[in-house]
Amino acid sequence: MDIPSNALLKRFGASRDNISTIGETQQVFSDQGTKIWLYSSIFWLTIVDFFGLILALELISPNLFGGIPALLFGRVRPLHVNGVIFAWLSMMYWGAAFYMLPRLLGTKGMWSERLAVWTAWGWNIWFLLGIITIMNGMTQGREYAEFIWPLDVFLVVLWFSNVFNVLMTVVRRRVKPLYVTSWWIIASPLWLGADYIIGNVMWRPGAIWGNGVSGALPTSMADGMLNWWYAHNLFGLWLTPMLLAGLYYLVPRVTKTPLYSHTLSLISFWGMAFFYTGVGHHHLLQTPTPGWLKTIAILSSISLLIPVFAFTVNILMTMRGNWEKFFTNLPLRFGITGFIFYFLVNVQGSFEAIQSFNRATHFTNFVVAHAHLALLGAFTFLGMGMIDYIIPQVLKKPLYSNRLAEWQYWLIVVGFLGFFWALTIAGFIQGQAWMRGIPEVNVIPMIQPFFMMRAVFGAMIVLSGAIQAYNIWMTIRTNTRHVADMELMDKLPDMEVAQ
Repeated sequence: MDIPSNALLKRFGASRDNISTIGETQQVFSDQGTKIWLYSSIFWLTIVDFFGLILALELISPNLFGGIPALLFGRVRPLHVNGVIFAWLSMMYWGAAFYMLPRLLGTKGMWSERLAVWTAWGWNIWFLLGIITIMNGMTQGREYAEFIWPLDVFLVVLWFSNVFNVLMTVVRRRVKPLYVTSWWIIASPLWLGADYIIGNVMWRPGAIWGNGVSGALPTSMADGMLNWWYAHNLFGLWLTPMLLAGLYYLVPRVTKTPLYSHTLSLISFWGMAFFYTGVGHHHLLQTPTPGWLKTIAILSSISLLIPVFAFTVNILMTMRGNWEKFFTNLPLRFGITGFIFYFLVNVQGSFEAIQSFNRATHFTNFVVAHAHLALLGAFTFLGMGMIDYIIPQVLKKPLYSNRLAEWQYWLIVVGFLGFFWALTIAGFIQGQAWMRGIPEVNVIPMIQPFFMMRAVFGAMIVLSGAIQAYNIWMTIRTNTRHVADMELMDKLPDMEVAQ
């Protein structure tokens, strides 16, 4: 019954993908770290999605959880935002990195799989402590940097433990040339480590347990400028580079096609490294920050299109002649969908850096939609695809249910598009009212229907994540080869009739 099993494996990747690209010498991998990081990321995705649904409901009915201090909007939002970035996406990226690196470097596994496992458990404890402290009102009170100083220290230790593991694996590699995915996996964690330490002002712990101003510069203007430099670099120096690393690996693997251009991959790498660090201050164009800083932000945001277009052309040319696999291979479909949203969010970001456009959209739900176009549209789609691709490889069996994976895809596609356009339209309504001097309190009733749409479509997104979690859980627990055989056997009579 190998043929039925292989028919489903084609959907999620073939077993031959376990073989190293260099000399086909390494066919067995440890993957212990990969599994615990990816399993944890799937678990946290369902939790942080639920936090997001609570926020959507509170925007409709602000007093919905008024009697529960832990569920106040000001406490749940930091958990949702930090959870998406650090618990869901970062754990997924580390798990994918620990899967990709050994296959690109010709090693059996990471330098220390035990270290990878221990840091994963430490990361889970770190975020659990983050939930407890935030829900009890212990916070630094800074955007994207709400966790208290001891937790910042804890994360940095875990982070650089992973960086050390990556660097030691690269040093001991059997394959000397470094593919571009390896470039990103080496550089991006180093960039983010520096960004996190500087952005959280860790040399000024202040009120260590979060009972006062902590982790901030002495003056509010300087701290606001630093805070948005840090916040946007979470995207530009970590989330975006690792998306590129994943797509540069996934697309050639699934299509069995070499990457179109190594030169374009280097342009995307160095262009991102040079231009992204100045982008964050386009969030401050409508503030009394220095004019030269705004000019740098505008120029950097527009110049960023150079590496974006280089990456886009590279992926599109690699996909040339392989587009039928977009419809037959679900992980590739997730990845390419995320790739399309990634391109759109960068074009949109460049428009946001134009003063006239920024004036009409800033401080509105348009910016919220833009952030979700990146975190949900680009990064989460890729993350779901990477998980559906990697888990069958490390477990050496197909996913539990092809039908559930299809439902997962279409629920999040429809849910995200409805969510995105509801917030975008609400943002334009707010922006026009802002330009005409209408008080925000008079605008809220006008956008209330769009908040309701946000909650409905958000529930579809939550359901999509729950379906993937269930599908992975059943893949771990059951003999999915037998399930795949039975699914195909049920279809054989229909196939024979059609012939």
